[in-house]
Amino acid sequence: MARRSISFARIVFANIEDIRLRVMISFGMVAILALIVTSVSSVALAAGSGGGSDGGDKYKSYGLSVEMRKATALVKQKAYSEALAYLQKEVGVDPRNADAWNLIGFSSRKLGDYVTSEAAYDKALAINPNHKGALEYKGELYLTLGNLAGAEELLERLRKSCSFNCSEVKVLKDAITAYKKAQ
Repeated sequence: MARRSISFARIVFANIEDIRLRVMISFGMVAILALIVTSVSSVALAAGSGGGSDGGDKYKSYGLSVEMRKATALVKQKAYSEALAYLQKEVGVDPRNADAWNLIGFSSRKLGDYVTSEAAYDKALAINPNHKGALEYKGELYLTLGNLAGAEELLERLRKSCSFNCSEVKVLKDAITAYKKAQ
């Protein structure tokens, strides 16, 4: 009889240990899932508004203001003059929005206003010295102005700020290569 009690106790304790292990694994999986969700949402917000905005009520979907969404759509349509109007409103409300300054620089460059373009890229980089878009686009501006050394310096800054596989590095590198071949 004592032998049966010991065997029964072993089975009960083994089941308790098995249940405890399953609960610990479940909690671990929930913790990992929470980290993944937090990381993904942080990346989505960072991609949407890297300008350092505080979020405020004016920010609707994806962390972008109405002005930024309209400006981005207009830039994609190559309607740079129209985009500039929305971007000026954006930096009037949020002067620390590096993404807006970057798009002002891009739109101005596409319109041939290189002085405004460079000043806007400089503002974006003053807010965020590692802003990949501003580094790439300012490098392209430098190539337009014949400043190969400046473009190469910005390529090096881009390489240092990119952790891996940045499209901005490839685009600027390819632009520099094409520039050199054309010379």
